Amino acid sequence: MILSLALLGACFNAPPVAATGTFSLDASGQCPGTDVSVRKPLRFGRGRTTAVVRDRIKLCTSHDYYLRARKGQRMSVHLVAGRQTSFTVYAPTDRISEGAKDWAGELPEDGEYQISIGTDVTARYTLEVTIR
Repeated sequence: MILSLALLGACFNAPPVAATGTFSLDASGQCPGTDVSVRKPLRFGRGRTTAVVRDRIKLCTSHDYYLRARKGQRMSVHLVAGRQTSFTVYAPTDRISEGAKDWAGELPEDGEYQISIGTDVTARYTLEVTIR
């Protein structure tokens, strides 16, 4: 399927090209290849166990948040966003949740955890992460 860039509007995250240029998307209208990963800060206030992030994610990107945690701690992750936006939680050596809006559980190992938000549309979101 070939679409004019003018039809894609602000939802397409690409360098500027001439209005006569074209870009090929797959039949579902998704980006070709892998999304661009954007590392984002996840900050817990001093003495706080919860961090809240409000942001906007563009089509063809993922927002990746990292935090260090210990085995046995409990973490909960809550995402408020449209139907086409979700997150995946990665432990240091394994994926522990995929395509979720809510997840809670005991952490299986010490190390750096990643929360990756992905979307099929440009969307605003609120991410809430609690660790105890």
